[in-house]
Amino acid sequence: MLDFILAIVAYVGLAVLIVAGIFFNRKFLYTLFLVKPFLDMTVNINIINDFNALEISGVFIFLIFVVKYLNKPVFYPTTNEILIWIFLGLQILAFFLNISTDHRAILDSIKTYPRLIGSYLLYFIAAREIMEDYQQRTKLVKAIWLTSLAAGIITILVFALGLSNFDTTRGVVRYNGLYNDPGTPSYLSVICLLYCNMFFSITSKKPNDFLKFLRVLTLVVTTIILVITMTKSALIMFLIYVIMWYGIFERRLFLIVPALAISIYISFSLSDDLNTRFETEIDYIDSGGDADVAKSMGTGRVNRWEHLINMYFQEYKPYQQFLGSSRNFIAHNQYLAYLLQVGAIGLTVFLMFIIRFIARLSNIYHRTRNPSIFAALSLLIMYVTYAFTGHPFDYTTLLWYLMILLSMVNVYDVAREKKEHQKNLESIKFNQLAGQNLN
Repeated sequence: MLDFILAIVAYVGLAVLIVAGIFFNRKFLYTLFLVKPFLDMTVNINIINDFNALEISGVFIFLIFVVKYLNKPVFYPTTNEILIWIFLGLQILAFFLNISTDHRAILDSIKTYPRLIGSYLLYFIAAREIMEDYQQRTKLVKAIWLTSLAAGIITILVFALGLSNFDTTRGVVRYNGLYNDPGTPSYLSVICLLYCNMFFSITSKKPNDFLKFLRVLTLVVTTIILVITMTKSALIMFLIYVIMWYGIFERRLFLIVPALAISIYISFSLSDDLNTRFETEIDYIDSGGDADVAKSMGTGRVNRWEHLINMYFQEYKPYQQFLGSSRNFIAHNQYLAYLLQVGAIGLTVFLMFIIRFIARLSNIYHRTRNPSIFAALSLLIMYVTYAFTGHPFDYTTLLWYLMILLSMVNVYDVAREKKEHQKNLESIKFNQLAGQNLN
């Protein structure tokens, strides 16, 4: 019965996206984020052969975004845009340099690359279509908050009914919800809280009592999902967000840090599951930093990193060390994954635009005190931290919500490019007039 319901949700979600993309193109981005959390829930249901609704929609979204990108009214190439296209180009180059006859690998690439490229195209398109307009931006932020909140409530209801998937890690039973891993619902719950707080910080209207109730509900839902999924990376993302938003943005760091310290102490004192999940990290601390104990940290991730680093230096050919093998070997570390996938050059380009984004966001926020910019900076730092143990830049569930906020940088950068362009045109006209007067 549950699979039947999820299949219906998948078909309806795909139909809504297709209709919006073909007949209501100007509303496509808004519709996309209304449907997105519910399509994610159907990831375990294949619609056409081995393709689920998320993968099918990824291809359609990619095509819509390419058309939108190519039909931009004015083209102002920014540094971020150039770096992103170089990075995407290196991804495709690595694929063709290492192409094999393995049909499964080719099929996985067909699933992956449209979603990946579409996620980055969102950065350029959203700036012009939504984020530069205050009313549309506020409307979209509210929609993302409420739809992700609805997804969280559904996750808790399904948990309460004992349905769907459970995962056991080191003896700890974790709830997967309607997804194929506990990560997706836990990450989405933190993103929901971020967009909730951002909505209240940017709205020009005084929130009514119902919205205030939903704000409290959001915090409750986030907490419950973090407890039942017990995902280390989501817990760390949550802690970073609390420090960034409540501590730095709202300037309550003197309260937040002690509160977090007390909460962490009480949580570890009361929860055997939490102790088990962080057992390897606790053992490392108790050992005084012993290198052998460190290898088991992150549920064995450090040991895997050591193996993959040795493989990179000992088994990769020179061209693969520079340009990659087009495989990330599920490295559980975004930086190591990109080193293996797109080589030293690709990793360098990736780090360049990440560092540039952090610098630009910090600079813009320092000048404008724009809450949306700070929210983007917070989410980016959360992902940069999570990237040490996972692949946040490979999952559309995470990447789309980041790119929609990072597009605010493009709003400012394109405005600056427009001014420079206009100044150059005026300078050219002035020189032409001056030359005519001399003649």
